[in-house]
Amino acid sequence: KIKEHGLLWFHVVPSVYHARKAEAAGADVIIASGHEGGAHVSWEPVHSMVLVPAVARAVKTPVVAAGGFCDGNTLAAALCLGAKGVQMGTRFIATKESDFEPTWKQAIIDREERHTLVGRGLFGPMRFLRNKRAEQIVQQTLHDLPGFYLGEPLDSNEDILRLERAGFDDLIDGKPETALMFGGEVVGRVKDLPSVKSLVTEIVAEAVKVLEAAPGVIKGKK
Repeated sequence: KIKEHGLLWFHVVPSVYHARKAEAAGADVIIASGHEGGAHVSWEPVHSMVLVPAVARAVKTPVVAAGGFCDGNTLAAALCLGAKGVQMGTRFIATKESDFEPTWKQAIIDREERHTLVGRGLFGPMRFLRNKRAEQIVQQTLHDLPGFYLGEPLDSNEDILRLERAGFDDLIDGKPETALMFGGEVVGRVKDLPSVKSLVTEIVAEAVKVLEAAPGVIKGKK
């Protein structure tokens, strides 16, 4: 039905198994999303350095890399891993044009790479920016759904949902310690709030510079 309307189908996958199923179903582009990404993550954690080249080798459909990508260095790495490009979520939240709450944007800039947590979200595992609210959700998940961290696809419950709703309310109210905010581990590398145009221009230029310098590294040139 997607293609009947002339749309392109970009399908997000967390594993080679799902990439093959997406290709067989006719997806136009496969997005290999590593576990270090923000918001929705897989029940079975596979990170980008393993996932992206594995998916690129397993399918003929064009692959886009997601999870941990934010600049020219990581774009260049994705291309070397076999991807045709990258999908960035956390990085684009922290831009001038982004309509996300200012509290969320600032939280991304303030966090380091170790300041995220995974807990049971509305629709499955979610990676949150670490604060009191995220810690409460993880603690509730451990208490009510311990099998969650063993990859069991367990449903959420009212106690967890109540914490999440309160977190969204606090986000709107601008309360950074109890707001519920999503973000990937790449937050540790996001330290500014550029325009989208300047960000994309800089990323492409940096990737070109990195890739052009690669032959010299291989030959041992300085």
